[in-house]
Amino acid sequence: MGSIGIEWVNQYNGNASNLENNDNNARGFYNTLQGVKQFEYGDNLAWDEDFEKAGKGSPSAGTDTTYADNADIVFFSGHGWRDFLLFGRNDRDNGRARNTEMELGDQDLEWIVFDGCQALEFDGVFGRWGWGVFKGLHYILGFATICYDKADRGKKFAQRLNNKWRMREAWIKACKETEVADTKFAYLRANEGGISTYNDHWHGKGDVSLDPDNPDNLWYLNGNC
Repeated sequence: MGSIGIEWVNQYNGNASNLENNDNNARGFYNTLQGVKQFEYGDNLAWDEDFEKAGKGSPSAGTDTTYADNADIVFFSGHGWRDFLLFGRNDRDNGRARNTEMELGDQDLEWIVFDGCQALEFDGVFGRWGWGVFKGLHYILGFATICYDKADRGKKFAQRLNNKWRMREAWIKACKETEVADTKFAYLRANEGGISTYNDHWHGKGDVSLDPDNPDNLWYLNGNC
């Protein structure tokens, strides 16, 4: 069975506006998806360094081999921006998990959800989240625009995965069920040679590609919810 990790932030301690539903959103995913529960951290226990590679960026306190890159799928729910995920503590690294500090999939991670605003905005997305970040990672699933503070998107996504939907289709459906029409879902995925992640399912529910450790092409899609 696949392993699952979640991190969520509602209390931003002045770094951004507080949110209300990210705990329920991430836990809905965690408690619904069929798999091994690997980790859950929320609010002041959710740290940007959990998503970062040791030695990258400044500060360079990454611990992804213990956390984000030590599960098959990870779901982050909180504030996002074009090139980082935002956390509520600045004393564990600096409160921002930046694209330039991430290399994902070189240990275990296959899929990651950025359930926050604008990380997958189209302009420059291949440079921001593409070649430097995908090191065996199959997909980043997220949004190209702002999104809203919803409590049930994670659960809906997990329900589709349990029901043998493809990864990308399950995410699109969950977004359409929980967002307004002007919100744009998005995903970025990697292929390598004959390895295609297009038909990826959750573990035990259908096809899962081999890891594209050295991707030679990236595919992006966004669309209105």
